[in-house]
Amino acid sequence: MSSWTTRLGDRLLGMAIAAECKSARLDAASVAVDGGRIAYLRRGTGLSEAIVMLHGAASDKSAWLRLAKTMRTGMTILIPDLPGHGESPAQAASCYDIASQAGRMLGFLAALGIGRAHLIGNSMGGAIALRMAADSPASIASLVLIDAAGAETSPSWLRRQCSDSGSNPMVAIRNTADYKKMIGIGMEKPPYIPGFLLAALARSYMAREEINLRIARDIETDLDQRPILGAIGAPSLIIWGAQDKVVHVDDAQTLHAGLRNSEKVVLEGIGHVPMVEAPKQVAALCDSFYAGRAAARLPKAA
Repeated sequence: MSSWTTRLGDRLLGMAIAAECKSARLDAASVAVDGGRIAYLRRGTGLSEAIVMLHGAASDKSAWLRLAKTMRTGMTILIPDLPGHGESPAQAASCYDIASQAGRMLGFLAALGIGRAHLIGNSMGGAIALRMAADSPASIASLVLIDAAGAETSPSWLRRQCSDSGSNPMVAIRNTADYKKMIGIGMEKPPYIPGFLLAALARSYMAREEINLRIARDIETDLDQRPILGAIGAPSLIIWGAQDKVVHVDDAQTLHAGLRNSEKVVLEGIGHVPMVEAPKQVAALCDSFYAGRAAARLPKAA
């Protein structure tokens, strides 16, 4: 592929993401926290309560654009690039384990003056959300856990693949074909992506291989959040794709049993990232969940 075609593909990818942000009425911003600045997208200005969406490892804030566009909530929505991901810097001396990232995200909430956060976490972001809820219960109003890591009960297809081959096909990406295979692992129903955009996405992903490998190593040190589940009292909605190859669907029941104030929904025909594969279904579930929380806070009739 010529350098001109490469530059054009990269530019068109940036334009496509910008158009999706505009369609979802999300504005770009950044805020300084301990250890550097965090880039994020924002819709709304309210500070008392906000929805905060936490993406998975090797992903970024763009993973949430379809869901944010579809949700009908009136609450402020904040979508950060977790440190080491997207436009948030990777610090050479930083650790990217679950506890460290949870601490940074609590710092993110404090820096923006958010009173109570409704966390939505996918994969690694789900494990971080669990840790935040346990570490600072007064700061976390609720949890939506979408194919969350941190409660491994049965080894997933990906876990077995990594064990058998010694290589992680979600990180070891060498070309566009590898990137396309990775999407097929993550999603049961991948959306259509034009070839030039797929190539641009693959180039961006390959450029981050070193930091992605480091993050994958760091999170394994404290990924298991099962010991803290009993300490979490925040109302929780667990959403899972039945065909998830990355985190086994059995883990949904482990979370449901361990979180004393939780409900569980399993979506058939969906993989690891339901907010991308089925944004309307996930948005409806989230909107209903938040409406229920609001109704529960209303004064009881005499």
